[in-house]
Parts: sequence; structure tokens; C-alpha cells
Amino acid sequence: MIKLNKDREELHMNKISIKNMDGTMEEVDLVNAFKINKLNKRFVILSKGESAGEGMSKIYISEFVENEPGVYSLIGIKDDQIWQSVKEAMKEIVEGSGE
Repeated sequence: MIKLNKDREELHMNKISIKNMDGTMEEVDLVNAFKINKLNKRFVILSKGESAGEGMSKIYISEFVENEPGVYSLIGIKDDQIWQSVKEAMKEIVEGSGE
């Protein structure tokens, strides 16, 4: 579950709090959120500031659904076709940001 923390911004990224599976809370960066219309699903890209080596940052991608205003659940992507659509959408986001 995530709660939006709208009063903090760092480098144009919102901080959000997520509740981990063990019940602990963790603050992470909301890198991007997007909807894939053909799937009628929304996704988030999150970062914990972890290095993936070679100057890259590790990111986490999940589907999200709103449970109540401002409170969301993250759902792991298990379907290969959905994952392929997410990768295509991310590629479009990256290519669009370079223009």
C-alpha cells in the first residue's frame, strides 16, 4: 500500500511511503506513473536510490490500484504480455523525454 506524500519534492520526484509485506513503512522516490490505455491499468516506477552498477539506478515497477482516495495497492507484474506492454510504454517515456 502506498500513501502519497505531496508536501516533499526532491529533484522533481515525489516521495511516497510504501508499506512492505512485513508491515514496515519505507519512503521511496516516485519516478513516474503512467496508464496503458489498451490494458486499462496504471503503473508506477519507484526507486530506493540503489545502484544497479555502471551509473545505473535500480528501479521497481508495479501496477497500482486506488483503494481509497490517496491510498493505493501495488500489484506485481506476473503476466508476460502485460510486462511486454509495460516495457514498450517505458521505452516511449524515455524516448519522449529526450525531445
